[in-house]
Amino acid sequence: MSEKKSFYVTTPLYYANDELHIGHAFSTLAADILSRYQRAMGRDVYFLTGSDEHGQKVEQAAKARGLTPLEHTDKLVEKFKSLWELLDISNDDFIRTTEDRHKKVVVHALNQLWEKGDIYEADYSGWYCTPCERFWTEKEVPEKICPDCKRSVQELSEKSYFFKMSAYQQKLIDHINANPGFIRPENRKNEVLGFLRQPLGDLCISRPKARLSWGIDLPFAPDYVTYVWFDALTNYISAIGYPFDMEKFNRLWPASCHIVGKDILTTHAVYWTTMLMALDLQLPQCIFAHGWWVTGEGKMSKSLGNIINPRELVARYGLDPFRFYLFREMVFGMDATYTEDNFVLRYNADLANDYGNLCQRTLPLLIKNREGIFHKKQPALPQSLEIAQMATQIKADYVEAMENFLFHDALKHIWTLVQRLNKYVDETAPWKLAKEQNFEVLDEVFYTIGEGIRFCTHLVEPFMPHLAPEFLKQIGCAEQRVSLSDLAWGQLPDGTSCTEPTPMFPRLETERIQNLKKGGKPAAEDGKKEKAAAPVKSEVNEDGLISFDDFLKTELCIARIETAEKVEKADKLLKLTVNIGSETRTLVAGIADFYKPEEIIGRQVVMVKNLKPAKIRGIVSHGMILAAATEDGGLALVSPDKLAQTGIRVK
Repeated sequence: MSEKKSFYVTTPLYYANDELHIGHAFSTLAADILSRYQRAMGRDVYFLTGSDEHGQKVEQAAKARGLTPLEHTDKLVEKFKSLWELLDISNDDFIRTTEDRHKKVVVHALNQLWEKGDIYEADYSGWYCTPCERFWTEKEVPEKICPDCKRSVQELSEKSYFFKMSAYQQKLIDHINANPGFIRPENRKNEVLGFLRQPLGDLCISRPKARLSWGIDLPFAPDYVTYVWFDALTNYISAIGYPFDMEKFNRLWPASCHIVGKDILTTHAVYWTTMLMALDLQLPQCIFAHGWWVTGEGKMSKSLGNIINPRELVARYGLDPFRFYLFREMVFGMDATYTEDNFVLRYNADLANDYGNLCQRTLPLLIKNREGIFHKKQPALPQSLEIAQMATQIKADYVEAMENFLFHDALKHIWTLVQRLNKYVDETAPWKLAKEQNFEVLDEVFYTIGEGIRFCTHLVEPFMPHLAPEFLKQIGCAEQRVSLSDLAWGQLPDGTSCTEPTPMFPRLETERIQNLKKGGKPAAEDGKKEKAAAPVKSEVNEDGLISFDDFLKTELCIARIETAEKVEKADKLLKLTVNIGSETRTLVAGIADFYKPEEIIGRQVVMVKNLKPAKIRGIVSHGMILAAATEDGGLALVSPDKLAQTGIRVK
């Protein structure tokens, strides 16, 4: 990274022909995590995303829905924005290519290049793919099938306008070779250099209105509209003021990082960079092309119809676990395969067993034996000294990884410390120290654990911005925040009081995992994977009574019902969305005979929060609300008799 004070990060503009999938969410979350990290490091961040709304696919999609292109894109853009709100994307701007502020910049750039002689008119023949809006040469499509979407191409011949991209080929090669971090990762840089070893053709930047009317008019040829890529790529400068607010533009440009999928690397690393050269503008500092999320059917694509909906995964598992999984599982820059089993195994291993368990197993002991107070002690035990030194090194490794967009490495470094802290608990056995009343050592152990939780939580917060503050709250540090640049070991203040820990990550299981645990065969892939894990049996005495400790395993909380709707083909069931303070959850309740959906929206109820998920009529239910039978044979929801704090534990 350069010493430029601002940090300007962008996502691709997402094409407004259909709803977004997990691949789009991944690009945007990567930019969000990067932005949160850079803000925590004290930098001036500007984060841009938006929508690409012109072109033939948009025009066709609108026609199929009986809408004008603008009506169609207006509706889709609202869905795009609602997804970013759901994922809590912290973008500073959202630009649409149909906005006047963008269109006038495209027209300005076209005029500049036309007057400069970098755009010219010529006849063109080639094989055209409508879904991809791309021409192919005869050699590239010997079977007359598009290499990208595998659909038929058609031969077209027409007068067109071309950008002299070839004039900048050698200059671009020289720039790539002189700036090793310009295109990342390394294998993508090599791909681009391989592409540039062949003669670079000029770029057709027009489409005749007779074939496509939905676009920005060429200012020097009103019977033509601008090719969608020349239009869309210009957003990176139009959104930050070029050329009408040069103070803002000069503060932010060049972009610190364009985050893109590997399938659009050529358009960014060749088309866009040569456009910038022609406009006499600096190139971005970095173009990072990440890999694809794939399923058994290959790359996820709206065109292929094999997408995974991020809304469903967030509803099923929660926002922060979803964010965490995507960047813990994928090596940023390579492909990764999404399966439900992988998600559940990663969630259970890293979040439930390691991170969440660190609080659950230690804070109750601190409350029981030291009144919940951390007494600051200098590390004296060899293990304590090792952890303090490890933390300092891990922060350095984490910063290096984040500065180089290696999110998976950053999380790996954090979890090295998380796992070492869990081992430290086993090694020092604070329950034994408490029994022996060895309070001097016990205080050192508790302080090391508390400081370790605080340290790891600050590092993980860009990935889990909602649950990380909850962990800080549990160890009493909600108001004692430090920037990542100032984070150091030993900053947990003496006398800090913890609170009773709340389980953040209840374990998950799938039918396949359960069968494998039992030594059986994997469940059939029949679309019914999710199943409630078998309940944990409590020790019950001869009178049918359970211990107080067993009772405490059931966590009841106050939930507020946000939405309610009938479950299709299930007369007795309602699908509910409930707010429990730190998150929203989906659950299924058998109360449709006694309550209409509109009657219970906004109502507070008592909910079992740590019940293992169960799949009911195809819906994964994350919890259970309490109800009791009435004297007349009805059912009454259990609710507080006056307004209570949403999400608070019922004691």
